[in-house]
Amino acid sequence: MIRISIALTILVSTAAAAAAPHEESESAPANGAEKAEKYRRNAAQDAAASGALSAFSVSPAMPRAAAAVALAGYDGAARGFRARGAADGRLLGFLAARVEYEHGLGNGPSDRVSLGLRAKLLNQAQHGIDLGAMLFYQPRDFREEGNVVGGLLLARRFDRLTFVLNPLVGSDPEGDDQSFDLRFAGLYKTYSWLVLGVDGHGRYNLSNDQKRNGNWGIDWEAQAGASAAFCQGPLLLTLLVGPSLLQRSYQGLAGVPGERELRSGLLAMAGAGGTF
Repeated sequence: MIRISIALTILVSTAAAAAAPHEESESAPANGAEKAEKYRRNAAQDAAASGALSAFSVSPAMPRAAAAVALAGYDGAARGFRARGAADGRLLGFLAARVEYEHGLGNGPSDRVSLGLRAKLLNQAQHGIDLGAMLFYQPRDFREEGNVVGGLLLARRFDRLTFVLNPLVGSDPEGDDQSFDLRFAGLYKTYSWLVLGVDGHGRYNLSNDQKRNGNWGIDWEAQAGASAAFCQGPLLLTLLVGPSLLQRSYQGLAGVPGERELRSGLLAMAGAGGTF
């Protein structure tokens, strides 16, 4: 629990440290005291509705300066406590640094951190869709090594409704471990203080690394749920409840697949976040 608290504190601290003056994001008003006040009043709702403060999916939108969110709860499929968090700090008009943290059952240590960059390449106003790219490094897995993960960030707004999609592919430097991750969200801006939607991801792991022999590993997993973000100014409280599935298997010492186990359960998480 101490490691979890420290990691979540680092996420929030990263966002706060990055909250230095930068160029205004596309969602910020161009000028005027009235527009600036409206932006401050609706900052968290706009960020949540764009997918910038989601538990799983990643929006291509750039934060004004920084954004962070952290959630924790119980995962019935993993049969234990699960926590997720992310922080983005804007570096340039099109570029942001990103830190992701996850605690829970996985292929390796229970605490996992990802570090990387994401860039916005296209915007909907000019190109009909928001498009970005992300590249990050996951330092630790079951081999105490790591994976390089990259992919696309896509989003499309339809008035109050926004869809977000992230296809991601990862591999270790040796090329004998790969991962395929699909993150998605559908978010609807309702009242001035509430964003409702669905958010989730599915991940498939593929490995022929001999270092996995004699270990349990997660073959694939999927978590998704209905989400609600309660917004006030730059801050929000968020909830996520839905199904969780995972399949894990034991790799024999001779490399022969052994026992296989399919688990299902309920994922329930709550947390807080903000944009600055």
